[in-house]
Amino acid sequence: MITTEKIRDVLSVDEFKENLSSLTEVKWIKLGKSAEYLCMGLAIEGQDILNLAFCKALEGKRKCPRGLPVEIFIYGAMKSLVDAYLKNRKRDPLHLTAKVLEEDGSLDIDDLQPNIDTPEEILKAKQTLEEIDQTLKDDEAMVVMAQLDEYSPQQIQETVGLTPTQYASTLRAIRRKLDKLAK
Repeated sequence: MITTEKIRDVLSVDEFKENLSSLTEVKWIKLGKSAEYLCMGLAIEGQDILNLAFCKALEGKRKCPRGLPVEIFIYGAMKSLVDAYLKNRKRDPLHLTAKVLEEDGSLDIDDLQPNIDTPEEILKAKQTLEEIDQTLKDDEAMVVMAQLDEYSPQQIQETVGLTPTQYASTLRAIRRKLDKLAK
């Protein structure tokens, strides 16, 4: 018997809510810190971008693929929203001065910025994002992603190919680099 029912490869909104409610306090803290780092140097707050990513997912505008941890999906959504914000600001700075709701009544990323940023702010935001991207390359980025997936330190070491000493050094390096960027 042939069925016309298609296998769904994304979570429904209800399934997303269930996965979201099962996040640990540690994961919530990591998402908050990630949001802060993504918005560093921008005129928007990390909490705003985090909330916007949640809203888009809960409204069904962004779909979480099955098998992808919710926290990684939210991080990717936040990064995408920040990138869209920077592209819009670069392309049409006057567009950012209007605070208009979309036709469906939802907020858009542009609504988070009530005024035009100065060229210095734009440059600082771009440089900060580039620094973060450069900071979390190779082993460090893999370690951060594995931590978000709740891998144990032993699993991370096996996956990334690090000794316990190298793993500890990598964690210190990540913390120091991000702390430097935050100052």
